[in-house]
Amino acid sequence: MKNLKKLTVALLALCMMAFCFSGCGIEKTSTQLEVEAIERIREANIATIADYTEREFAAILSQVSYDEYAAYKAQGSVLISRTFDNDFGDRWKSFTDAHGKCVEAYVDETMREKYEYTSRIIMTGEDGAQMAMTITYDESATPIKTTIADYSDDSTQTMGQRLAVAGGNTIIGLATVFAILVLLSLIIYSFKFVNKMATPPSKKTEEVPAPVQTVSKPAPVASENPEMDPALVAVIAAAIAAAEEKPVEGFVVRSIRRVKTNKWR
Repeated sequence: MKNLKKLTVALLALCMMAFCFSGCGIEKTSTQLEVEAIERIREANIATIADYTEREFAAILSQVSYDEYAAYKAQGSVLISRTFDNDFGDRWKSFTDAHGKCVEAYVDETMREKYEYTSRIIMTGEDGAQMAMTITYDESATPIKTTIADYSDDSTQTMGQRLAVAGGNTIIGLATVFAILVLLSLIIYSFKFVNKMATPPSKKTEEVPAPVQTVSKPAPVASENPEMDPALVAVIAAAIAAAEEKPVEGFVVRSIRRVKTNKWR
């Protein structure tokens, strides 16, 4: 019994210590509490804006025709403000011109970006095509502007369709890369023409005429026969020099006599 009492007291002491420590651990500063409060307010604003967009805009797009909205606005009625109403009407008209009447509209997502909130509505036309109208709200949750863009939900696509889209994107990317490479190659190739245009033409060096080689006249040939023709002597000396491949000056013709034969010696 005493042991049971001691065990009970010990358990109670442990429980009290754990409660004290846990109480100290969960205590938060005022800054943390303020941040959490702001986050809760923003989450509540996001939920409110999503519900407001669904009731006030998505319902109008799917239940009222654009002509009815244009007549309502022509009467001087104001939905939010004249500036916003004109912007909203222009987006609506661009959708109806492209895809006909909006047969379905629903809020896809709502989020906060910096100091603004955005809520996106997916619109489906009579031809089955879809577009996304995004409505932007300011910090006070007042609609201020709209945008519209094409929208495609790829969650219903088959694997083959997704691969086809991925393959097309890959081909476009590769073609773009090769086109840029070709353009860079052409630019680099044109640099040499730019250098030629920028470099001044060099002056042509004046051609120096080659020195004229003067042919020295053969030295007068001494002859023992005064009746020999000097011209004949010079011709014979030149012929001998050419045959022997020696200069003319190395030969002296002393006499010329005719040999009685048909052969030259």
